[in-house]
Amino acid sequence: MVRPRTPIGSYGAIRVQQLDGAKWRARTRYRFDDGVLRQIERFGPSRAKARNALQRALAVVESAPTAPLKRETTLSVLADAFLATKADRAPRTVDTYRQTIEHLIRPGIGSLAVSEASTDRLGRFIAGVSANNGPGAAKACRAVLSGMMGLAARSDLVRVNPIREVDRITRKRGGATAVPLDQLAELLSAVTHDERLRELDQADVILFLASTGCRLGEALAVRWSSVDLDRGLLTVNANVVRAHGKGVLLQDHPKTAAGARTIAIPQTLVELLRQREERFRVANTHDLVFPTIRGHIRDPRNSTRSWSQELTRLGFPGVTSHSFRKTVATALDQAGMTAREIAEYLGHANPSLTQDVYMAKNTGGIRAAAALDNVVRSA
Repeated sequence: MVRPRTPIGSYGAIRVQQLDGAKWRARTRYRFDDGVLRQIERFGPSRAKARNALQRALAVVESAPTAPLKRETTLSVLADAFLATKADRAPRTVDTYRQTIEHLIRPGIGSLAVSEASTDRLGRFIAGVSANNGPGAAKACRAVLSGMMGLAARSDLVRVNPIREVDRITRKRGGATAVPLDQLAELLSAVTHDERLRELDQADVILFLASTGCRLGEALAVRWSSVDLDRGLLTVNANVVRAHGKGVLLQDHPKTAAGARTIAIPQTLVELLRQREERFRVANTHDLVFPTIRGHIRDPRNSTRSWSQELTRLGFPGVTSHSFRKTVATALDQAGMTAREIAEYLGHANPSLTQDVYMAKNTGGIRAAAALDNVVRSA
């Protein structure tokens, strides 16, 4: 009778024998991903220690990125394999995946085998994360687990992705509140004339956001080569992010594919940038419009923190960079632009997102997009 072949990722019987003196050898043959059986051996001062040393070595081989995944593979090992497939993603995205795995998935269900990751079990885990850590954490868990179990399905370890049947996480949309258009001039006037914001070089950034609706990371990534002051055009083609363990990074692409765009900017912003180019063009490697005073990439998190303090002091608590983004969306909506046109201006792929999240139609004061230039100028 023909002996069945050792499955890939498995090993045969472990043989232990005593060598000369008090030395023992444990060995077996492991079938690697290329189908070849190779001998692995380890030594020890006793039979048990030699066997234990070999089993530890086999565990390392099985958990290596090149080792084939199996139904007995733990979710911790599957998570590492999943991360390896996402190495080409944006650093911030990979960071989010890794933190979700390290803080939630690995300690919570990392010891489960792939074969044990049923829809019911994963659903109860995600529900627990939602109750204990909030819907945002649960949503991140669901997304990462979906990717992990999708990898398992493509590796023929499960028939279907069990996360497909887990209920999606719903939560109330919070976030920033738009600055009412009839209050924008007052806010920008306060910002423009505030000495502290001028010292911090935050005033121009705030005026830029109020004039364009750009995301903060996009604004901090704008280079002089991306601005055509003669034609009044701005090309958005980069983004600044903070990545865990890497610091602040300048990405050569926006947050999303739809974020790459060229937009017309108000004449007031053209004038502001001309003045900035003349009086405050700090030499920096990336030719950024808004670097730090030492010429480095500006940290979005630090900018947000300093704004919160200074705008609260000026009587405008709760205003964030996204507040201006929503304000611009509202102004364009009230000027009669279509949802598609506004989405393209803001860099959204989905017009419904612009309508549902960014258009605050009841902020009072009907103003057209062209009037936004007058609002900023009046500051």
